[in-house]
Amino acid sequence: MGDAVFDDGKGGGLRASAARAAVDNYVARGMQPPADLLALAFPDQLPIPETAIVAGGYREALNSVRDRAYLMGERYAAQQMRADRDGVNTQLLGFYDAFQRQLRALGVPMFAAEFVRSKDRQDELLALGTTKAVGGKSPHQYGMAFDLVHSKLGWDLSRQQWTLIGHIGKSVAARGRMKIDWGGDWEFYDPAHWQVRGWRLLVPNAA
Repeated sequence: MGDAVFDDGKGGGLRASAARAAVDNYVARGMQPPADLLALAFPDQLPIPETAIVAGGYREALNSVRDRAYLMGERYAAQQMRADRDGVNTQLLGFYDAFQRQLRALGVPMFAAEFVRSKDRQDELLALGTTKAVGGKSPHQYGMAFDLVHSKLGWDLSRQQWTLIGHIGKSVAARGRMKIDWGGDWEFYDPAHWQVRGWRLLVPNAA
């Protein structure tokens, strides 16, 4: 996986046009368009239009987490500086920044609670039962993951709200052809967590 994150295609070909028509069909039926379809429909456009990325019952979920006024305030700005980016994988940062750009366009204030995490901190969370990875065996120790939480609601989102956030993030990753995994898809449900797929192959000294 190289450092180049986003495709600069123009999206004007027949395949993109057909994909946009398919997206419109999903939205008209009140259904969420798949992430890979959105990537085909809008290869050169970020943020993806709200009318394309959010449909059906997820409109209510979006309205319940958006707060455009908060995005303009000092607290939101301070939250963006909370997590240390030193040592974070550049590809992951590219995804994070694009994800945040899409969320801001939708009016949803969120921030990275943590990127890099020490082994001791990892073991503390293991003892609390919020993770299954021991210190040294989490992508956080190698700058390969981040936890994204809501600026006002924190971690306390409903399943539908988290599913919406997951859909948005996966759509951004698909559009940028980024190999990113979402913790909301795991049996050990961790919807705030995003990590580089196959991160162990990129960290030879991982425990």
